[in-house]
Amino acid sequence: MGRHVPTSPLYLIVKRWIAFESANFLGRQMLLDPQQILNWSQFSGWKAIGSLRPLKQPSVYFMIKNRDNDKYLTVTGKLADSRATFVSVSPRNGQTTQIWYFCRGFLKSKANDSCLDVIGGKNIPGSKVSLWSEHGKTRQKWKIDKGGTISSYISDDLVLDLKGGIYYDKNYIVVNRVQDNALTQKWDIELL
Repeated sequence: MGRHVPTSPLYLIVKRWIAFESANFLGRQMLLDPQQILNWSQFSGWKAIGSLRPLKQPSVYFMIKNRDNDKYLTVTGKLADSRATFVSVSPRNGQTTQIWYFCRGFLKSKANDSCLDVIGGKNIPGSKVSLWSEHGKTRQKWKIDKGGTISSYISDDLVLDLKGGIYYDKNYIVVNRVQDNALTQKWDIELL
């Protein structure tokens, strides 16, 4: 069972950098952890940083559980064809179709590395959310709020929600306008 984390995975990933004394990533190297350095020369003994690159961080995997029905965000359909997949909630199943990771604002499925996407990029409540190959447009970017909402970069007022109703697609994911007391719009992140 994963542990509940009330904040976004974005805050859980710490960037580390490798500083090189010379240009073109040559010379002595120094691993830098996030910290405030007031005097670089005194800290390092170098006059300047010749080049700098981020250290690749491992992905942080997690599951996303809806507070209303305790079901998990799940990819369903044919994983090889993103047009034949949809995103819904379902009971925990232990499959990669329920495992996600956060990368540069994209919520990506571990099952096929596709991104959560507002289909058609519509800024309209009720717009369907599905998976699509990464193309970098704002309709694929998301912010996870400490309060439990997951909002689209298209509009801060559009958040992940359950479609609801009584039909077969009641557990499908859509975006809707924020409603403070709507538990269908609240999500818990469980780190794996």
